[in-house]
Amino acid sequence: MPSKSFFLKIAINTGIGIFLILVWLRFVNLSEILTTLSRVEIIKLLPLFLFMLASPIIRALRLKVILSPIQKISFKDLIFLNGVATMLNFFIPIRGGEIAKGVYLHSNYKLPFGKSIVWIFLDRFIDFLVVFILASILLFIIPTSLSITFIGLISLIGLISLILIFLMVYKVDFARKLLEFLSHLLIVRPISLYFYRISNYFLDSFKILKRSPRALSVLFGLTILAYGADSAIWYYTFLAIGSLQDFLKMYLAQILSALTYLVPAAPGYVGSAEASGLLIFSGVLGINPNLASAMTVLFHVVTIIFILVFGIVSVYFLKIDLKLIFNKILNRT
Repeated sequence: MPSKSFFLKIAINTGIGIFLILVWLRFVNLSEILTTLSRVEIIKLLPLFLFMLASPIIRALRLKVILSPIQKISFKDLIFLNGVATMLNFFIPIRGGEIAKGVYLHSNYKLPFGKSIVWIFLDRFIDFLVVFILASILLFIIPTSLSITFIGLISLIGLISLILIFLMVYKVDFARKLLEFLSHLLIVRPISLYFYRISNYFLDSFKILKRSPRALSVLFGLTILAYGADSAIWYYTFLAIGSLQDFLKMYLAQILSALTYLVPAAPGYVGSAEASGLLIFSGVLGINPNLASAMTVLFHVVTIIFILVFGIVSVYFLKIDLKLIFNKILNRT
């Protein structure tokens, strides 16, 4: 039975989504958006599905590389596991997809459940690490409305993240002493002990990243390639509504969009997708609001179709126990 906190989170996220839709509607002309969408030819949407499939395949390969020192995982299983996780995260946006991956790896490959969850979030963390690094570079190349202060902040976060990763992977003893020192700053002893234990658990899990520079470059290269596939989706969505955009600009938009995933979202990302699309494409990159919103709405609709089909196919081929996964999700909300 779902807990009250689960329904409360969904209700709050849904409320945020409705609010964002109302805000979005104040800045766009809905009739102009519908007119633009009415001119879309279905055949022009085929590249979108191709790149929507390419993105989880590339990320499945990255996860396979990450887990390779621990155990060989079927590449096909990881692809379909991404399909299930994406569907869960999209329609129940409380990071249930990551828990689903941990449950599957634990049940089918006998990997420790706790460490599996950490490794899955580590996989996602590489996404965000690359986001901050690439954003630091692209924001100095592509003209935007963002202030130099914001760009500097993004660059600083990227630099700090790199230093932390280096310490946690290659300077474990120093990182352990640093965490022990920080734990003593927490006055309440139970909190201090919990912080120290959980941080050391993360340190042990991060050992999986202790690779040669060449192996790490493969991980980062796959991440850059995956964001390239994501960017191509938006590039071809704009083409489908008759607008040619610079691909590098779409890449930056995708990088900035990744940051908005930290904001609570309604089921199906209703409101969040439209508001973030308007903010990034129009507010940051200067694209016409109605054109940007037409692209975002079209992308949102195509995404729902793809995620449903890919997710259902993935559940079928993995024979995954959704009841067990939902129990795990509900126990953590």
